[in-house]
Amino acid sequence: MSDAVAAESILGENGTFQDGWLDNMPEGTFEKDDTGALKQGDLKDHKNFGSVCKSYIDTQKLVSSSIQPLPEKPTADQIKAHRTKVGCPDTVEGYEVVAPDMPEGMAYDDALVKKCTQYAHDNHVPKGIFEGLLKMVVDGQVEMHNTVTAANVKFAQEESDKAIETASNTLKAKHGAKYDAVLGMANRFHELPGNDETNKAFTELLKEKGIDSHPAVVDYFHECWKLVKGDTVPEGGSPASGSGTPGQLNYDKVVGDSGK
Repeated sequence: MSDAVAAESILGENGTFQDGWLDNMPEGTFEKDDTGALKQGDLKDHKNFGSVCKSYIDTQKLVSSSIQPLPEKPTADQIKAHRTKVGCPDTVEGYEVVAPDMPEGMAYDDALVKKCTQYAHDNHVPKGIFEGLLKMVVDGQVEMHNTVTAANVKFAQEESDKAIETASNTLKAKHGAKYDAVLGMANRFHELPGNDETNKAFTELLKEKGIDSHPAVVDYFHECWKLVKGDTVPEGGSPASGSGTPGQLNYDKVVGDSGK
């Protein structure tokens, strides 16, 4: 098909297209898909040459406004223009990174975040994308920290429970049927001077920590009872006022010979 014939078979008067003009285009103008059909896009919707020209111009505008990769050695102006287009701040400080609240026992790695921020700026990463990535990383670290902490607490509690159970069994074997009596007397001992602020604070601390009945504490105060059981001690946690109860009487009455 000659150029003259091609032009006449494509264009009519006033730049309008002839009916079936796409079928009259030179061979090889369009690629074919897997079925053998020509890839003509939306060209069939254009009724005249001016419409095609406008479409071409609009496409060029779209391409020029889209984000293009920087050349291998960009100028300062090219870098600035690119950063503006993608939403990358002009300076590292422009990322405005704010340290989040961290869980107890976990420190915010400010030095690492600064390195990441500098890397992001050097590579023109948009502010919004960097914020999302940083949050994802920090949240992941916090989740890992919480998981490890929970596992450590669970392990420590299990080990503590095992140790207490072992110590309790040892005390029970030592005192036999009088174990509960020994436990009660041990608690009674550390509560005796309860009106003294220092001793009161000590007693409250034992209870607060949940160790007032810990086997080691029980055994310790039981031994203390044995040392002072012959002395006179105040009853009911208040100072003696004219009359007292001998410690030996209380101890021997409740525990008997088990502490001898």
